[in-house]
Amino acid sequence: MAKIKRKGESGAAKNYVTRNQALKKLQISLSDFRRLCILKGIYPREPLNKKRANKGSSAPATFYYHKDIQYLLHEPLLVKFREHKSFAKKLARALGRGEWALAKNLEDAKPVARLDHLVKERYPTFTLALQDLQDPLNLVHLFSTLPTNPIPGKTLVPSSVIAECSRLISEWKVWAIRTNSLRKIFLGVKGIYYECEVPGQGGELVKVRWLEGYEFQQHVPTDVDFRILLTFLDLYRTLISFTLFKLYTEENLVYPPPLDVELDERGESVGAFRLVEKKDNLGVESSKVSKKAVRKAIRGIKASTGDVDADVEMDEDEQDGNEEDDEEFVERPTKSGEEVEDVATAPLTTYNSLLATSSNAASTSKQNLLFSPYTFYLSRETSSRTWEFVIRAMGGKIITSLNSPTPSDDSITHVIIDRPITVERMREMENGRKWTWIQPQWVADCVNRQKIISSEGYHPGQLLPPHLSPWDGEGELARPWLEDQQNAAITAAQEEADQEEDAIERDAPEEEDVSEDEDVEDEEETAGSKYPPALLASSLDPENVSLLHAAELEAEQNGVSHSAFRNQLKEAIKANAKDASPKSQVGKKGGEEDLRKIMMSNKKAKLYEKMQYSNREKAAEKENLERKRLAIEKRKRKEARV
Repeated sequence: MAKIKRKGESGAAKNYVTRNQALKKLQISLSDFRRLCILKGIYPREPLNKKRANKGSSAPATFYYHKDIQYLLHEPLLVKFREHKSFAKKLARALGRGEWALAKNLEDAKPVARLDHLVKERYPTFTLALQDLQDPLNLVHLFSTLPTNPIPGKTLVPSSVIAECSRLISEWKVWAIRTNSLRKIFLGVKGIYYECEVPGQGGELVKVRWLEGYEFQQHVPTDVDFRILLTFLDLYRTLISFTLFKLYTEENLVYPPPLDVELDERGESVGAFRLVEKKDNLGVESSKVSKKAVRKAIRGIKASTGDVDADVEMDEDEQDGNEEDDEEFVERPTKSGEEVEDVATAPLTTYNSLLATSSNAASTSKQNLLFSPYTFYLSRETSSRTWEFVIRAMGGKIITSLNSPTPSDDSITHVIIDRPITVERMREMENGRKWTWIQPQWVADCVNRQKIISSEGYHPGQLLPPHLSPWDGEGELARPWLEDQQNAAITAAQEEADQEEDAIERDAPEEEDVSEDEDVEDEEETAGSKYPPALLASSLDPENVSLLHAAELEAEQNGVSHSAFRNQLKEAIKANAKDASPKSQVGKKGGEEDLRKIMMSNKKAKLYEKMQYSNREKAAEKENLERKRLAIEKRKRKEARV
């Protein structure tokens, strides 16, 4: 006997759980559940049948996958949430009793939830983290522009969070300037769009695009739930910190970079950070060298002969059984008796030496950067935060004050100004020097085109050329059938033009053929009109008695006997039945089909519509093929005539 299935133990009722059921299962509050779902990337689901998923109830509910809730049961953040709940109770009790020393101790031992494991869990590889870096950078940029002066009761974002977001953005820009990875920039309505190429796992370049708002005064809206945004921000700050640590480490730099307080007080943005390279702690002078490090060094040595390689491989095979950490290498003669340099005394290829070679290659590539030979002066109305980053990322130099002693004013080549200015004032400021006066869009267009363009049309006060998006058309689906249709339309138009030219250049015999065809058509028309008009009218409507009487009177006037009249009427009725237009029949059939469709169910009606649609498509395709066949035959006839 088969096992009896009980209600709610299989299907949608088992696969889905409501939010209230999830709260009871996890034993947490609604706010903690929302935060946990955001951090873990779990979102509500929409079942196909809500009534079945809700076990027969039609009440409105939010559903989640049962497996997702089971997955949350083993989350370490649940323990932190419960510890924070108990901490809040103890702190409130201590404050209520006036136990200030106990409250201070509790505040010092406040539990802190770390999100490091979530970043490793959601982004197993570095490339995946870079591919999902757009939203974190956008949100961190947004919070970095919020006002830092707290207003009691209105400002919901702590000033420490805003300061940390500003620091992360500055560190990201400093890395982009160091590696010269900026590729594109677009001045849009919402803000400025940037795109950088970041080396991912295995050296694969990943394009990272983000949006930075303009430097306007920001007003904190009151209708935005900042708790949700701050939850996302916690995860994104951790992700960006992980990413920056990886990028700085690959460049052999100390992270976080130290901040120069004096430059920061002067108003420097990215220039206030100093890049410090890591010290070489893995040098050859160390007292102990591990076996693994020696083997890696041996693999990196480039020997001049093949015999040396053979000896090195033999030495490695002989030393595989030895598990000691320290080894002493002895000079051994080769089989050929040739003298070879000592392997142990050869310079080791270390990670730091590879970094040095990569930095040298980067320095040589910097010579070919776009703005490397130029020095720009930024006028006070331009955004120094934006254009300093762009110009320095492309190898250029920046001066924000004409009174700056280093570099001197003689080194200035371009002046970026965003306001109208007279020629006399320009000559007065140049003071005999030759400067190129441009508007900020010139810098963006040069970056997008990857070359220095002419400054004509970008001078102060001139109407700028259109600033187009460098990503125009990116991401659109390939539609080859549209190209085929366009090509077919072009070829059809060309064929029609050729046909018109052929018609103009026809010979006289062709005109005679046309006249013969017209004679044949006239004969057919006369054959069709051999019946008298009253007889034709009666044959079209045989049931009309008045038309039949009129046809009989016409036959009497023409001297036609009654038997001959009856025979002509029958022939005319048969001829008209064969030549009847199919449109009226289609109309009658259409009415009958509409009546039949009314009596059908919805399912059958939809199926009937699909069948009719397929039939119409087949008929259209058949008609198209027939038209093509006629065109081919016509072209062949023309070619035969020629």
